[in-house]
Amino acid sequence: MTLKKIIHPKLDLKGISHGFFTRKGGCSKHPFNSLNCSFNVDDKELNVKKNLKYVCNELKLDKLVGLNQIHSSKIFTIQNTNNTTGPIKADGLVTNLKGIGLSILGADCAPILFYEHGSKIIGACHAGWRGTMQGVIEATIKSMENLGAERQNITAVIGPTIHKESYEIKNNLAQKIKETFIYKKNNSILSYLKDDSYLLDLPLFIKEILKKTKIQNVNDINVNTYEKSDLFFSHRKSTHENFPKEGKTGRHISVIGMLK
Repeated sequence: MTLKKIIHPKLDLKGISHGFFTRKGGCSKHPFNSLNCSFNVDDKELNVKKNLKYVCNELKLDKLVGLNQIHSSKIFTIQNTNNTTGPIKADGLVTNLKGIGLSILGADCAPILFYEHGSKIIGACHAGWRGTMQGVIEATIKSMENLGAERQNITAVIGPTIHKESYEIKNNLAQKIKETFIYKKNNSILSYLKDDSYLLDLPLFIKEILKKTKIQNVNDINVNTYEKSDLFFSHRKSTHENFPKEGKTGRHISVIGMLK
């Protein structure tokens, strides 16, 4: 089966290889069918390794670097190929090395891919509501700057993520979001629903943070993982469909790398 991925025109550049991969084209079996790229969801390890190899070959990169994502603001800078051997507990990656794919896993949280064309520096981060509130986006940009990137030249592209109409949250989380500077600037991030429930617009939350950090080139592939669960993994959709049992699902992958 052929891998399916979304290419954004702002990253479709000479020397850049990237893709927001769907769940199609891998070898994993139900409920991880088929391009599951996570080792942490009870899928067979061999299948995950094969899937990652498919992705790496598709993008014509030497290797993929992944994360043990922990919903934090921790960023890992890849300065040489030797410091990527062990498990990396973080939620962002940056590098100026060629041949390495920075990969982010998702199943409703937003992957964000970054590229700074002047200094040839790339970044990627995993932005759910926790990481977003803790500053993972700002930390990724700062780490790119530490390598020599110019903030005003950074392009950011938000990948497949859950959208507002599908993202109901409880009042306790909504109150935390209401305390943020971003919400006070744009309160349409939240919409009251009923019975102390709200709808959260995660893509808008992310865009407002990117604007606050002075990123001028902000883009979005505009795909709702919950509504498009036939193409992308959605933890929330799986949970709703299997309630009261725990839902099981895989993780799709988003990657950016610089070609040698």
